[in-house]
Amino acid sequence: MKHSKPRVLLVLAIAGSGLWAQAPHPPAPAASESHPPYFNFKARQFLIEGSHSIAPVVPIRVGNTRQLMFDRQVIDDAWGVERTVHQPVKYEKNPVLPGEPQYSKAHFGSCFRFDQERSKFRLWAQSWDQRRAKYAKSQFGAYFESSDAVVWTAPELGLVEMDGSRKNNVIRAENGVLPGAMSVLEVPPRLRHRGKFAMLYGYSAEKPRPGETHGMEVRIAWSEDGLRWADQPENPVIHGRSDTFNNIVYNPGRDVFMMYRRPSVNANQIRRIAYSESRDLITWSQPQTILFPDESDPAAMFYSLVVVPYQGMYVGFLQNFYLYTDNPSYAGPVRNGPKSHQLDIELAWSRDGLRWDRHPRHPVFLETGAPGSYDWGMISVHQGLFEKDGRISLLYSGTEALHVNAQVKAGRGSSLCLATLRQDGFVSLDAPKEGYVLTKPLLIPGGKLHINAQTEPGGFIRVALRRGDGVKDGDWLDGWSYEQSKDFRGDSADATMSWAPAASLDGLKDRSIRLHFWMNKARLYSFWFE
Repeated sequence: MKHSKPRVLLVLAIAGSGLWAQAPHPPAPAASESHPPYFNFKARQFLIEGSHSIAPVVPIRVGNTRQLMFDRQVIDDAWGVERTVHQPVKYEKNPVLPGEPQYSKAHFGSCFRFDQERSKFRLWAQSWDQRRAKYAKSQFGAYFESSDAVVWTAPELGLVEMDGSRKNNVIRAENGVLPGAMSVLEVPPRLRHRGKFAMLYGYSAEKPRPGETHGMEVRIAWSEDGLRWADQPENPVIHGRSDTFNNIVYNPGRDVFMMYRRPSVNANQIRRIAYSESRDLITWSQPQTILFPDESDPAAMFYSLVVVPYQGMYVGFLQNFYLYTDNPSYAGPVRNGPKSHQLDIELAWSRDGLRWDRHPRHPVFLETGAPGSYDWGMISVHQGLFEKDGRISLLYSGTEALHVNAQVKAGRGSSLCLATLRQDGFVSLDAPKEGYVLTKPLLIPGGKLHINAQTEPGGFIRVALRRGDGVKDGDWLDGWSYEQSKDFRGDSADATMSWAPAASLDGLKDRSIRLHFWMNKARLYSFWFE
């Protein structure tokens, strides 16, 4: 008997980034502006109505917070769309505060905020005078002010003597010590008896204390006016190497302070991102590593993670350090590439400040400039952002030299620079052709549905409403279909969606509803109810 060769069936699993990585789809019936998706929504095909008993999920309470497109927190399913990380536009007149080859007015790490009482932007910066010996007040804390974040002044504070004079903007300097970058925040009422502002800053002593192997630590200082600071007696809060921009953010939902620093315990490299938290700024949790390069990373090191709150999320500016890319043994995708010894910024995001995500392709968010420019070598984003006239503004330090010791010794300038991007414009969901986005069940707060979006010529966005509760999940709501949805076309940071004849969602208040976006040649940045 002749035996046939066994047939082998190969099943290929396409791995990706969950919702956003999509295998090729079979051709779907072409949709036009008058014919929505392949399913027959009028016949309510394939819904679970008629099931014996379905317990409804608890809808997400979105309130009036703008829902951003970083992740799938409120997205249940999508087809034909992908996430795009957008780069900010550098201010054409950068730098706004130029550095000097031998005196860096705005060096590596700093923090800025708008002070309502003063009606001014306030900037606390680590500065560096390279004319001085290393531990002879060469690095110090400086203070700047601005009414528009473009023109900055250095007020004479009279607080610290430098070169025989107190006519300067220095707020912290000490012989034998290198004070590091400063992260300043306003504390909640329960801690106001200690001061209005708290500062986390790095500290490196030239001579370690007896029994210590090094003099590196992070400390907390307190101030009522943001200018005169006093260390808390419980310092150091964490002793250990963390020569980076250590920064803290207050998490009001959990009433804790979150610190981002470097891990002291590591496999082989200190340049990673670690997390520690505290309720009182005295006792801190044991630092744990939360970010280190994975198999797809072009960079071998993470220099810092600067974190700011934004619209119910935490946005992280992750600094990539391409130290080993000129080493033949380095196997990364940019080995022997032009970025060796440079630092640029990648975007990261988190819902709780502890678990962080990034775009799977790791696009550069804020990149270094052309050779010879003020920010060719290194970029570091300052902690803080502000919104005005539909734009987000960021401050960053641009350094013209590489992160190489020989060039550091020769002197380098580090300048304060400005960059802006669209409101909610960090990440968008893009439908290059036709795409659909279905939300999870949302508790509708009433009001109107607003979107931040743009379309190409011939493109549009429509929205249908579907039930999100129990056995009725997915049922299309009469009066809220695609046919009754008013098209959005054009470019707007705040467009209102409406349906004929309805406009307000007040009649659906406190109901569990899904939004079903139909997009064609369109980009969605955010949506919200108001």
